[in-house]
Parts: sequence; structure tokens; C-alpha cells
Amino acid sequence: MEKKNSFLRWYMQDLLQQYKRKKDLYKVLSRNPTVTIEEDVQILNRKSLSLGERIYISKGTILHCGGGEWCNHGGKISIGDHTYIAPYVVLFGAGEIEIQRRCQIGPRVFITSLSPDKKILEDESLLDMKVPPHAFAKVVIEEGVFLGAGTIVLMGVTVGRGTIVPPGSIIDKDIPPYSLVVSERRSKVISRDSNLFRPR
Repeated sequence: MEKKNSFLRWYMQDLLQQYKRKKDLYKVLSRNPTVTIEEDVQILNRKSLSLGERIYISKGTILHCGGGEWCNHGGKISIGDHTYIAPYVVLFGAGEIEIQRRCQIGPRVFITSLSPDKKILEDESLLDMKVPPHAFAKVVIEEGVFLGAGTIVLMGVTVGRGTIVPPGSIIDKDIPPYSLVVSERRSKVISRDSNLFRPR
């Protein structure tokens, strides 16, 4: 009997969580009627999500806009007009993420505006905290950027307008506008204004 009650309690909590997710999604779509959001998209702290016109967000995407005590109730994600987000993208915006208009975000891209704070290495008492301390810095993806599948963009980075990032890249520093990133695990940049892009 106790096991049955435990299962029922768990099942009711699960239904309540699903209801809350659906309600949040409904409120986002009501506020943004030109936006398309596929199934199984998770939005955390929807009040800190700002969406433009005609955005497409594919299934399995997670939009984490912060909002918790662990990030001083900060965080925001803003996505500009005519941006496409492919399936299973994770945007961790507790330190703020700005994606400008006409961007293409490939499948399983991970963009994070936070990382564990190095203080945790210096102070062992911090290990007892429920959530260890983090450092936060805004990420900006400027207009017309293409991020290939599996790209990782780390906190504090600005990816300049019109940049092309191939699949599997790790972007840990600013990229100037109109660049082509040549992936060697870590990013190497070739300017699109260089001879490589001039007609012969």
C-alpha cells in the first residue's frame, strides 16, 4: 500500500510539472503568435525570455533563462527575428544570452553564459553548498551568424555578424565579424575579407 501511495504521489507531481510546462509554453506562444515552438521544448523562467518575430524553435531545445537564487535571480535570453534553432539546442542564459536576427543555430549547439567559479578550488567549504558558486558573463551572437551542429560557445564571448562556425567547434574567445572559423577543436579564425574569399 505504501509503494502504491508513493507511486501515486510521484505520478501526481509529474503531471503537475507537465501542466506547468504546458502552461508556460502557452503563455509564451500567446505573447508571440508568429513564433513556432515544437514539442518537448523546455523554458525555465519564461519571464526572462524575449522573442522576436517568426522564430522557429525545434524539439528538445532547453531555454534556461536563470532566475534562481544561485544566480542572484539574474539571467535573460533574447532571440531576434527570423532566427532558426535546430533540435536539442541548450541555451544556458543565467548570465544572459543575446541572439540577434537571422541566425541559424545547428542541432545540439550548447551556449552557456556561466561557468563554475574558480573560488571553489580555493575554498573547500564551498563544496558543501547545494549549488557551487558560478561566474557569469553575457554571450552575444550577432546578426546572421551560422553555428554548425555541436558547437559550444562559452561565457563572455561575442560572435561577430555574419560569421560561419563549422560543426563541433569550441568558441572560447571573441570572433570578429564576417569570419570563417576553421575548427581545430579550439577555434581558429580566417577573416572572410581575406584573399580566400576574393574571386580569382
